[in-house]
This record gives sequence, C-alpha cells and structure tokens, in this order.
Amino acid sequence: MAKLTTNDHVMLDYHIYGFGQPIILVAGYSGNQATWSGQIDQLVANGLQVITYDRRNHGDSDNVDYGMRLSRHGQDLAELIASLKLKKPILLGHSMGASTIWAYLSLYGDDNVLGIITEDQVPVMVKQKDWQFGLFQADFEHVTEAMSKLPGTKLTNIKLSEQMKRQISLHYKPFDFQYNAPLLFNSLLQDWRDVVAREKVPHLFIAGDKSPLWPAQHAVVTSQLATKGEYVIIKDAGHIPHIEAPDTFNQTVSNFIQKIISIKNAT
Repeated sequence: MAKLTTNDHVMLDYHIYGFGQPIILVAGYSGNQATWSGQIDQLVANGLQVITYDRRNHGDSDNVDYGMRLSRHGQDLAELIASLKLKKPILLGHSMGASTIWAYLSLYGDDNVLGIITEDQVPVMVKQKDWQFGLFQADFEHVTEAMSKLPGTKLTNIKLSEQMKRQISLHYKPFDFQYNAPLLFNSLLQDWRDVVAREKVPHLFIAGDKSPLWPAQHAVVTSQLATKGEYVIIKDAGHIPHIEAPDTFNQTVSNFIQKIISIKNAT
C-alpha cells in the first residue's frame, strides 16, 4: 500500500506489483482496486509491473467535495504517472476508468503511452443524431432518468466465481452514489471521439456481449474511429468482463500486450 497526495491535496491509494513494462489499471465508477484481483497475478507472470489505484472518492482514497469532473481525474492519473516516473505505461480502464484515460489523453496526449485498453465504455454516453449508444439508450432529455437507474442496475451477466466474490467482499468499500452524482453527470456530458481519433498508439476496445448499459457494437464503431484500433467482444459478459470472464479477458489482454511490446522491440 502506498499513498500519493495530489496538487489539490487529495490522498490517492495505490499498489505496485511486479517489475517490467508498467500497466496501470483504472477501475470504474463506484469500483476500487479489488476488482482487478483476477488480473494482477496473470499480468505480473507475463513480466509486467502492475499499478492499481483508487480514484478520488473511491476505495481507500480520500473523499472530497471537489474535483468531481473527468478533467480532474485525468490530472490525477497524470500525477500518478509523474510521481512514479513511469515510462510508456499501458493504460487499461474499465467504464469510467476508460473515460479517465481519455481525460488524461486530452490533456497530455499519448507520447508517454505504449498502448490503451478500454473495457465496455463508450466515448459518448448520451444518444444523439450521430451517436446511437447512449446509457440505457438515453438522449439528453432522459439523462436524469438514466442516472437514477444506474445504481440499481445489475451490471454483470455471467455468475461470478466464489473466489471473485470473496475478493470483492473482502475489500468492499461503501460508495455514495448521491454524493458522487456530479461526477457521473460530468461524465455523461463528455464527448471523447476527437481524443480517440487523435490517438497514435494501439488501442484495444473490449465490450461485454450482454452489457446492460449499451449494445456491444459500440466497440466495433469506436475502434473504427481510432487510427490503430481493434476490438474484442466477450461472449455472454455483461458490463464487467474482467470479473465475469477473467480467463477470457486476461488472454485477450495478454495477446494485445504481447503484440504491442513486440512492435516496440522491433522498432
């Protein structure tokens, strides 16, 4: 366990495992580092240095009534990278963790990034004329309704293993959805398509075949916006494939990482 204090005086909790090519795992809205328990050992075994952290107001990090916007979360990620002096990390984000990565890229670009993996997150969360994958198919008129529906939605489709249930229960941290609603609202207002289009590094888009939030086809469409995009849809998984189908997810991620490291070594 380690702590980082941001430039606006928020303590972020993080952990480092293993050595080698760094990869940062960014959990989604209401999630914490424990959700990555099914990935850490496999990634370390593959020769990676794994960094997990809790975003502000999540897990063991500080809860504050400011900075509830994606731009600040992107800045927090930048400060973590700078504090640890990481060179060309791979960034892997689930749900709002993916949006956090896009916020970072919008501020700093991807010159110091080796590759990107985003899991079941759309770059635009509100349905509109040129975008069909809104949260619960909500347009701007129904954003408030979609926000209120999210906390009570079952996000998984595949039954979790008993081991995974124990890990999540062991590290459970309460999350105040009402208190953090401004963060969700800010996320709903973002459009990261221009950020995706300007990415210069390989980007793997992963979707859950049975995600309750949006059709899995979003991964296909968004991968086509990126210059080096590709996608994988994990069969029968809901919104959190990395805890529902960890073996499939881990193999998918490992294949992608092996490929981009091979490209790096060849240049």
